[in-house]
Amino acid sequence: MNLMIKIFFSSIELSAMIVFSLTLFRFQYKYYLPKIYGAALLMSLVTYYFREFTELKDLAILPTLSTQIILIMFIYRIPFFYSTLLCICGYIGGSVIEVFLMIAGVNLQVFTGEELQQSALVLGSVQISTAVILSIITFLLQRRKIGFLFKTKYLTFKTALKGYNFILSAILVVSVILVHLELSSFNQSSFSIALTLIMGGIFLTGILIAYKHNKTIIRETYERPVKDELDRAIREQDRKNHT
Repeated sequence: MNLMIKIFFSSIELSAMIVFSLTLFRFQYKYYLPKIYGAALLMSLVTYYFREFTELKDLAILPTLSTQIILIMFIYRIPFFYSTLLCICGYIGGSVIEVFLMIAGVNLQVFTGEELQQSALVLGSVQISTAVILSIITFLLQRRKIGFLFKTKYLTFKTALKGYNFILSAILVVSVILVHLELSSFNQSSFSIALTLIMGGIFLTGILIAYKHNKTIIRETYERPVKDELDRAIREQDRKNHT
C-alpha cells in the first residue's frame, strides 16, 4: 500500500514535469494528457522498481529518463536528441524545485530525511507541492507565450555535436550526472545545498544557451528570408530605374 501511494504521487509530479517541459518548448499537450499521464505512470513504476526491488537504486534516474525520452519521441514524432533536450530540461527543472522543497522542509524541521525515506505521505506532500509549483510556472509560460521554438531539422542526431548543440549536449550530460549525485544523497538521507545550487545554475545556463540558439533559428527562418526578399525587390527596382 505504501508503495502504491508513492507511485501515485510520483506519477502526478512527473506529469507536471512533462507538461512543464512541453510548454517550455511550445508543444501542445492538451490533446495528449492521457498519454502524458500514462508516460508519467510508467516512469514512476520504473523508478520504484529500481529503488525498491533492485540494488541499483542510485541509478534509477537512467532508466526513468530513458523511458520518458523514448515515449515523448514516439508520441510527438521528434528526433532522439530533441526529445532528450526537452525531457532533461523538464526533469532538471522539476528536480531543482523538489530538492529545494526537501531542504527547506528539513531545515525548518517540518520533516526529517528519514521521514522522507520512510513515509509515503511526507514524500508525497513534497511531490504534490513540486507539481503545484511547476503547474504555476507552466501557466505563466503559457499566459505570456514564453518558450522555445526549435525546428526539428536543427536538433537531429547528426547535428547533436555541432555548434550550439555540442554545448547543449555537454550540459545535458553534466545535468544527468548532477541529478544522479543528488539522487544518491537522497537515498542516504543527506542533501547538499551547494550541489542543488549548481544544478540550478547548470539548468539556467542551458536555458540561456538554448535561448540564443532559438533566436538564431528564428532569425534564419523568418527574418533572413524577409530581408532577402526586400533586398531582391530593391535590386529589381534599381534595375528598372536604370533601364
